[in-house]
Amino acid sequence: MRVTVLEGFAGAGGLSEGARMIGLAPTLGYEINVDACRTARAAGHARVQADVRALDPARLGEVEGWVSGPPCPTYAASGKLTGRSDYGTVLGAVERLADTRHPRRTLDRIAAEVTDPRTALVLETLDLALDAPNLRWLVAEQVPAVAGIWREFAAELAACHRWDACTVLTLRADDFGAATRRARVFLIATRDGAPDLTGLPYRDRWDCRRFGPGPVQHPPHPLTPFPLTSMAAALDWPPGVRVNTRGNRRTSGGNEFSADRPALSLTGNGARTWYRTDLGPVAGRLTDAQAGTLQTFPPGYPWHGSRSSRFQRIADAVPPVMAAAVLGAATRRPWQPAVWQRLAEVYGHTRPDIAHTRPCTDRPATPQLDLFALSTSHERTAA
Repeated sequence: MRVTVLEGFAGAGGLSEGARMIGLAPTLGYEINVDACRTARAAGHARVQADVRALDPARLGEVEGWVSGPPCPTYAASGKLTGRSDYGTVLGAVERLADTRHPRRTLDRIAAEVTDPRTALVLETLDLALDAPNLRWLVAEQVPAVAGIWREFAAELAACHRWDACTVLTLRADDFGAATRRARVFLIATRDGAPDLTGLPYRDRWDCRRFGPGPVQHPPHPLTPFPLTSMAAALDWPPGVRVNTRGNRRTSGGNEFSADRPALSLTGNGARTWYRTDLGPVAGRLTDAQAGTLQTFPPGYPWHGSRSSRFQRIADAVPPVMAAAVLGAATRRPWQPAVWQRLAEVYGHTRPDIAHTRPCTDRPATPQLDLFALSTSHERTAA
C-alpha cells in the first residue's frame, strides 16, 4: 500500500475512522498496544504494532500528512497530573528540539528529565513536523490542558520552519452531534495555505501565520448545525434514566448524572463502572458497544481485549465525527455530509432540508491552560 498519511499513537481507530469518512487516502497507523491494533485491523485500518519512536522522519519520503494522538493520562484531569508539573520542561524542550542536529538523542534526554516519560511523547509530533521531507499538513490532538504546548509548536513551525498556517482549536464532541461531552484540543498546521474552518464549531481558536501579523486569539464560534444528542436518545433509553458513575462513593460533583443530556467524557477506568440506576449495577452496566455508540463509532465496531482494555481503547479514541471535521478542515475536504451520514447511521438523525443551527452555550468541560500558566512553582501548585 502506498502510504501518504501516517498516524502516530493511532489507537483503535478514532482518527482513522474520521479519515475514512471523508475519503482521505489510506492511512497507516503506528500503535504499540496489541488490543488497539487488533481492533483497528478488524475494522479495516492498517496498523504496525510498534513504538512510534522507532520511526525515522527523514525516511518518510512519500508521507504528506501526519496525524498524531499522543497519550494524555499525564495531562488529563482524571490522571495523576504529572504532565502538568513538567509542563515547563516540555515547553522549554520545543526550542531545544527545533535547534538540534540529533533529535532522537535530544528526545531521549527530555524523556529522562520528566516525571513520567509519557509526558514527553507529545514532542514526537514536532519531530515529524520538522524532519519529514515532504510533509504538507499535520493534525495532532490532546486534552485541553495541552493547548499551551500546541501553541508553542505552532509558533515554532510558523516562525522558523516554513509552515504557512498553524491553528490551535478546542472542540467538543457534542457540538458535532455526539452523545458525549468529550473535549479535545487540536493543532492543525499546513504548508499550502490555511485550513478551511468554515462551519466548524469551536470553543477556542488561536492562529499564527508565516506571513502577516502575530498570533490572533479568536472568539468562540458559538453555532453548530448538528443536533444535541442525549445519552438516552443515543442508546434508546426512556426519559428520566440516571447513570451512576462511582457506586456508593460520592464527590463534590456527586456520583450520578442524567442520561437526558450528552454523557460525561468517557474515561477508561470510569466508564466501565457506569450503570443505569433503574436497572442496577449488574443488569444496567454500560457495555462496550454502548460506549462506542456514545463516541460515534459504527454499530458492531470490533473492540478487542478484556473489558478494561476495551473501555480504555474507547476512552482513548477521538470521536470519529470530530476527527472527520478536523481532518476535513486540515485537508480542505468536505466533511459535513460525512458527519451527517455517521449521525444517521449511529443515532438515526436526519439532516434537515433547511440549514439549522443551535448555540454552543456552555463552557468546555476542562479549562485550558495558558502558555505560561505553569511558569512558576506557585502556579504549578495551584494548577
